[in-house]
Amino acid sequence: MWHKAFIPSGKPDGTPILSVLAKKSYTIAPGAVTECDEYVPLVENDVFAEPDNPLYSDVVAENDHIPFKPFTDVVVTGKAYAPRGKRAYHLDVGIAVGQLKKTIRVFGERTVESRALRGLQITDPQPSTEMTLGYRRAYGGIARDKKGTLMTFYPNPIGTGFALKGGFEEASQLRVPNIEDPAAPVTTDNLVLDDFEKWPEAPKPASLGWTRRNFYPRYTYAGVLPEYLAAAEKNRDEMAKKYPQLANAPMPKMDFRVYQGASDGLWGGPLKGNEPVRLTYLDPDNPTFDFQLPGETPVITLDTGEGAKQLPAVLQTVFINKEKNLLSLVWRGCVEYGGVETLAQVRKLEFDVAKA
Repeated sequence: MWHKAFIPSGKPDGTPILSVLAKKSYTIAPGAVTECDEYVPLVENDVFAEPDNPLYSDVVAENDHIPFKPFTDVVVTGKAYAPRGKRAYHLDVGIAVGQLKKTIRVFGERTVESRALRGLQITDPQPSTEMTLGYRRAYGGIARDKKGTLMTFYPNPIGTGFALKGGFEEASQLRVPNIEDPAAPVTTDNLVLDDFEKWPEAPKPASLGWTRRNFYPRYTYAGVLPEYLAAAEKNRDEMAKKYPQLANAPMPKMDFRVYQGASDGLWGGPLKGNEPVRLTYLDPDNPTFDFQLPGETPVITLDTGEGAKQLPAVLQTVFINKEKNLLSLVWRGCVEYGGVETLAQVRKLEFDVAKA
């Protein structure tokens, strides 16, 4: 069953567009993808793993009502599993979808000890059978500096392990993340930063799930939508009469990468929807879990009074909820038009989504 929505918006260059979104969900098993009987609508608001703590929670589902993504997002939520119930010290957990591939290293619990001759040392991980994934268990968080000021790690404010020299009293106060980027691991050399300004040298947070809009660099892409840029500049000029310092201040134009909610390395393409998928250590019974995206491109049509016209369908989001073995695909069809002020002149506005 296709779920659909209509959104007027614009392209990155400011060209006004009418977008139609189409979402369909499937049940996945090794080597098999079948249409899902469960009702999975388009997500209208972000869904948090901890609804009572939304400011510091992982996102488990991001708003689907995005009119234009430059690339396809690939997102996986779930747990890492040691093979067939055995215990493992660490696992290299990953996903490959077509040309998009990412691996994260998942450890059992670790602590920090202070040793007389060797200084701070990270202990060996405790073996575990499973580990919940997400940015809460990745490197990041909030640390105190030597003055007691709380400082936020911009790339992942909800994580753990971020520490500054002079901001703690004992090694036991330090935390070690469970999830790392294998190419930028946590070590005794980078566990504690000498100065907050060196945060770009810190370990890189890693996950396969949704980022948050306040993560760096995602929040730097936010700005004024192209279609509202002229109005924003006019408003700035009016404000500059009262506040001269605003005169000629550049207006930050939105970079549409702000809509890419997937983790670094898991957006690109766009994908076509028929790519092979391999999940590694994300299933309790299958160390490798292979299937293929269904290749079912929707027929998206829009009628503005001149007859129904088919819109090219582009895959915006591939979302895998591995705990439910649920795959959801969100497609976009869009067409250029004269802008919001012309909508009142549109004689008809009907859209539809159907099987090819």
